[in-house]
Amino acid sequence: MTGSRPARLGALLACLLALAFGLAQAVQLDSRVFEIARQLRCPVCTSESVADSSVELAQQMRQIIKDQLEAGRSEREILAYFQQRYGDWILLDPPKRGIHLVVWVLAGAAVVVGAGALAVVGRRWVGRSRQPIAVDPADLERVRAELQGLETDPDAPEAGLR
Repeated sequence: MTGSRPARLGALLACLLALAFGLAQAVQLDSRVFEIARQLRCPVCTSESVADSSVELAQQMRQIIKDQLEAGRSEREILAYFQQRYGDWILLDPPKRGIHLVVWVLAGAAVVVGAGALAVVGRRWVGRSRQPIAVDPADLERVRAELQGLETDPDAPEAGLR
């Protein structure tokens, strides 16, 4: 009976290894499902990805992704599957073509135009700050006289503010 004990231990070890391998594959499959689901927009709650959403439709979409991965489809094929059914909108990072390309180009153009406008306004502002201000001599004398009066009058309310 001593020969059967190592055989039982070997069989038990083989079963445990097979179980561990199966669990590792399941974890790897689930991580792939969520990796692909993070690239898809949830049709119900559009501000979340399919991976982050808990609505029933997002759960069904994750199951479709899992089924397609088990069938041997690639990430590109799975994304194309959803893109075909929902359009480019379903992708959180839509392809830069068509109207999406126009949006990217307009955003870039807006940044360039904004930077140019800031440069022009800044140059004008600095240029104007260096120009002397024309002051009427009569107004200047009136202000000087009032300031001298404040310095010599100790009862003036503004005198205590210095």
